[in-house]
Amino acid sequence: MSPKQNEKDEDERTASSREEAAGAAWEGADVERPIRGEYPVSQSLAEARRWIAVYRHLVGLEQELFDMLAKMIPSMPAEAQREAEATNLPVLASQLERFRHRLDYWVAHEKELQSRSKRGA
Repeated sequence: MSPKQNEKDEDERTASSREEAAGAAWEGADVERPIRGEYPVSQSLAEARRWIAVYRHLVGLEQELFDMLAKMIPSMPAEAQREAEATNLPVLASQLERFRHRLDYWVAHEKELQSRSKRGA
């Protein structure tokens, strides 16, 4: 294979990776998007509690990542600081917002299911 063909193949792989990353970032920003296997209209109290636990873990993870990056940024070279602030922090903040939104949904849904259960008892 020629060096030009190798370079072209590498450019195509890089473009494909960029498109996948952009798609993942876009999906991550959709606060209403459930996780695979999540059934938001479930009437199961156990299911609501399971998703509350899942989203609490994800909120904690994203918050830790965000805080860690925010602490690291001041020690980075100026160019790295700008890039991290322009790209990494916003993506983490977006994910954190999404997970908090989903957690709030499941907490409210759990309360609604508990209220129905008490009325029906």
